[in-house]
Amino acid sequence: MESSRDKHSIKKLSINQEGASLFAAILIALFALFALSGLYFALTKLLSSSHTIKTYASVRDAAAGGVNHAVMLLQGKSITDDYCPQNNPLILKFRLAETSGVYENKINICFMSYVTPTGFEVLGVAYTKEIPGEKGNIYTIISEAIGPQDTRSRIEAVYAR
Repeated sequence: MESSRDKHSIKKLSINQEGASLFAAILIALFALFALSGLYFALTKLLSSSHTIKTYASVRDAAAGGVNHAVMLLQGKSITDDYCPQNNPLILKFRLAETSGVYENKINICFMSYVTPTGFEVLGVAYTKEIPGEKGNIYTIISEAIGPQDTRSRIEAVYAR
C-alpha cells in the first residue's frame, strides 16, 4: 500500500504554475500602462485650460479680455522690453455667446519707456506716478477684437510694471 501512495502523490499530480505567473505579471503591467496612458491623455488633452477658447458676451468683453491676458503676461514677466510685434501680434481665439464661429483678438504689447520720477512727462502718456520699490517699465497694450459681420472693438491701455 505504501508503494501505491508514492506513485500518486500530490506533488506529481499538481500542475506547473511558473508560466502562468509570468503571463499574469505581463498582463498586470499592460493594464498599468493603459491606466497611466489614459491618465496622461486626460491631463494633457481633456483638462488643458491653456488651449481652450473662451466665450464672451460681446466683442467689447473679448477686447477687454485681451487686455487682461496681456497684463497677466506682463506680470509673469514673459514679455521682454524689446518685444513689440507690430507685424506679428498675439492672436487669441474667442467665441461669442449665442453665436457660432470662432473669432480673433489681435493684441500688441510694446515697450514704451521707463518709469520716470513724478512731474516728468513721458512721450505719448500723461504724467506718471512714481512707483514705490523697484522702478518699472511702461508698456502700451492694444487689443482689437473682430467679431461677426466684421464688428470691431479696440481697447488701448498703458501698463506700468
